[in-house]
Amino acid sequence: MNVRSIFAVPVALAFVLADTSRLVAEDFWADTYFLNFQFGSTRSSTARALGDGSYELADGAAVRLADWYTPRYKEVTALFLTQVQSDLGLIWGIGSGERAPKYRIAPSFHLGFAHQREISAKGFLSVSIVVPFGGRLREKTCLADYGDIGGLQEVNCRLAASELPPQQTLDFLVNMPGYEDAKVNIGISWRF
Repeated sequence: MNVRSIFAVPVALAFVLADTSRLVAEDFWADTYFLNFQFGSTRSSTARALGDGSYELADGAAVRLADWYTPRYKEVTALFLTQVQSDLGLIWGIGSGERAPKYRIAPSFHLGFAHQREISAKGFLSVSIVVPFGGRLREKTCLADYGDIGGLQEVNCRLAASELPPQQTLDFLVNMPGYEDAKVNIGISWRF
């Protein structure tokens, strides 16, 4: 066996696999459809609600929470459907995440499926499930100056002026996983 024949089989196999993967990729994109484009999420709505209210510092300066909890850009999610069979589709997509001075929503990958079944000559039952992976909402802390009483301490920004001890305010920081935005849809369609 010579050196050329040792390399000929792997090289030929690589060309066949490359051509096959190109065909699979072409089929994948030919059977993929844009499904949904969404601004915001349950997590981004929760984060914005944290910005309701204000309080005064010891020197009388007002602190508006909206300044800390208003993002420059809302989270954007794009979902696609790739048809696997005539009655089954793979739902997938990405979420951009979101950030403001006192919170961050991590980017996410969405994965799910859609299934449609004929239940009569005129009726269809459809079920879809989409779950985000990643996308955790984490609220950030502040460093507050409690003067002679307590000095500088890490605190939940929203509760810095509350009657709670600074350490206890940290128990109320929002830490919300992305799967809180999982969606299950069940529908019945009827043709008249």
